[in-house]
Amino acid sequence: MSKKTATSVASRGTSNVSRDTTADVSKTLPVARFYYQGSHSHPVRRTVLVIETTNNIIRGYEMREGATIRSFKDALVKSYRKDMIAAGEELRQKSKEKTTLKRLPLFDLIENGV
Repeated sequence: MSKKTATSVASRGTSNVSRDTTADVSKTLPVARFYYQGSHSHPVRRTVLVIETTNNIIRGYEMREGATIRSFKDALVKSYRKDMIAAGEELRQKSKEKTTLKRLPLFDLIENGV
């Protein structure tokens, strides 16, 4: 499979890439679940199948965006800035967690869904 590189991250924190080709999914903890602030008034729940991770960016197939759930074939490749991932204190349930980012094995996505 060929790798697809994303465009630069937009000022709002995400960027889209067309799905001409399929990129390889990360082998270690490929599922990322988090609440993302972005340009919304409140953090929105995301589930991403990770393609690539750097110090400040997570790139992958967006399987869930809020209440919108996509199949793998319909998922867009998006990039997310890690500094825009919500902390637990920014959510309504007021968790003391430093970040809402959770990296999980692929089995978790299959067992629990997006």
